[in-house]
Amino acid sequence: MPEYPEYLVALVFAAGGVVNALLAPHRFSTAVLFCLAVISAGLGVAGRSTAAHPTLTTVLAVAALLLALALGLLLLADSVFLVRRYGPQAALLATGATGCAVLTVLGLDAVFHAVGGEAFGALMIALNAAAGYLILLFLVFAGYAFVRGRATPLPETTHVVVLGAGLNGDRPGPLLTRRLERALAIDAARAPHTPRVVFVLSGGQGDDEVRSEADAMADYLRERGVPADRIMREDRSVNTGQNLRFSAALVDATTPGHRATVVTSGFHVYRTTLLARRVGVPVHVVGAPTSPAYWLAATLREFAAVLWLDRLPLIGLSLLLSVPVATAILQH
Repeated sequence: MPEYPEYLVALVFAAGGVVNALLAPHRFSTAVLFCLAVISAGLGVAGRSTAAHPTLTTVLAVAALLLALALGLLLLADSVFLVRRYGPQAALLATGATGCAVLTVLGLDAVFHAVGGEAFGALMIALNAAAGYLILLFLVFAGYAFVRGRATPLPETTHVVVLGAGLNGDRPGPLLTRRLERALAIDAARAPHTPRVVFVLSGGQGDDEVRSEADAMADYLRERGVPADRIMREDRSVNTGQNLRFSAALVDATTPGHRATVVTSGFHVYRTTLLARRVGVPVHVVGAPTSPAYWLAATLREFAAVLWLDRLPLIGLSLLLSVPVATAILQH
């Protein structure tokens, strides 16, 4: 029977993270495994250092509390600000709900310290482990999304695929306008005497839109002086996977051997890259800037989508929650 089961579990997760980093360095699963290792080790440290190092335990607990409190308040404040500006959209309300969930766990911690109880304590260990894992994973994801969102385009790019986003009436909305400007900047930065890129504008017509996003983008580029023979429209897609598949098929039919760079919003780069690999579309993805006020809510939405798309983070959460149970079994 191992004396410190949490550390053994942490070592297994860390070893898996190292192997995964060597075999697939760009997969988010590497971050998942290292986060599991950190949280598992943290459970062991918290359970054994309270008496031996009370000051250190208090400092770490306060630091974790302040970090969680700051994140919860920031999510809630960002949601209130965006809802007041754009209205009660589902993604914005979900941001506020997430902030409230973080603050609720902190409130339950305070209640536990006041009333105690063995069953309540076991519940709080599980809740804090889950919350700590998800918060740490989100912070890692946010950092990863921030870095990947600043990728540079391939120098040999022949086609720039612009992924659609919401319209403002019959015109591109703020997110889509930034994507189009990023695409134009890629073309403008090419060396003299280099063939100009072809713009592939990908986006169908949503239920609440008066025209297809591809048509609105085409009008925008023509107003910026892009000739019609350098514009291709893909106006059937209604999600990112279709954007990638339909655009690739359109370009493959006319330009075999092309090299495409996909432009989307910075927060959306990582999930777009994941989807491109899943559907077998060999593209390079770069990001357009996003309003700082909207970035946090959008990144949280992308985080939730990647959790659902990848599944490994959710499996990791289940494994993490099994650590306290396994520890209790091994210690009896």
